[in-house]
Amino acid sequence: MKILIKISLIVSFWGIAHTNLLLAQNDHFENGMNAYEKQDYETALTSFTAALDDKYLMKGKDVPRAYNFRAKTVAEYFDLMLKNKNSTFISDNPNILINAFEDLDQAIRFDDGKCNELIADTKGQLLNVTFQFGKTIADSLRVDRGSNDPKTDSLILLVIDELLILKELSAESYEINDLLGLLQYKEGNSSEAISYFEESERVYQQNPPTTSDFNHVYNYYYSALIHYLELHDFDQALDDVKKARKFIGANFSGNEEAQFFDAKLEALEFQVKLLKN
Repeated sequence: MKILIKISLIVSFWGIAHTNLLLAQNDHFENGMNAYEKQDYETALTSFTAALDDKYLMKGKDVPRAYNFRAKTVAEYFDLMLKNKNSTFISDNPNILINAFEDLDQAIRFDDGKCNELIADTKGQLLNVTFQFGKTIADSLRVDRGSNDPKTDSLILLVIDELLILKELSAESYEINDLLGLLQYKEGNSSEAISYFEESERVYQQNPPTTSDFNHVYNYYYSALIHYLELHDFDQALDDVKKARKFIGANFSGNEEAQFFDAKLEALEFQVKLLKN
């Protein structure tokens, strides 16, 4: 009889302890949601992480939501840091976007179909902020903008990895290929850069956008430099320069930056013609 009483007490104690653990994990999730609503992103990330550390103790319906909202918090927090030009945060958290994409995968894995719209919305936010990050880094690396920031240079390989995820998850995009081409060029990978530049031009010509991204002119420019300086293919280099000047004339006539760059292209065109002849 005493043994049965002891077993009963142990089972009861275990049940109470287990219930307390369940409540604790759900509290972490609720704290995360409250912090997210207040745009207290650091507290939200900490709380969602604490909840997911023992996700099997959470309510089943909250697991995919916790993964989703951790990814969503990252997307919004990272976007805020980009707008504030907070390079320290970005440098100190190099894998945060990749981890957020992994969270989305986990949200899909645990979802029973009730979070489809929520996950799709978060995915859109994450794709957008990843593209903006890539564009920010690419803009800072353009050779006509002066010297590079060493912190920015250290992020190139990471950004390439993130853009490759973006490329895989998105529809064909000339802009993404432009960014990948530029970053590969800056890494000294000319053949990879040319491959992305060619894919970008194919996508661009197949479906010309209503409003063109100025970064696309660097597609032609860097392609011209590679063919001119490295491959000594002066015909292709000249063709690239002419495409660049035509692109500027068609899309950025009167733009001061474009006019300055067109003068640079004109000088390059003269050099290529001189060697070609």
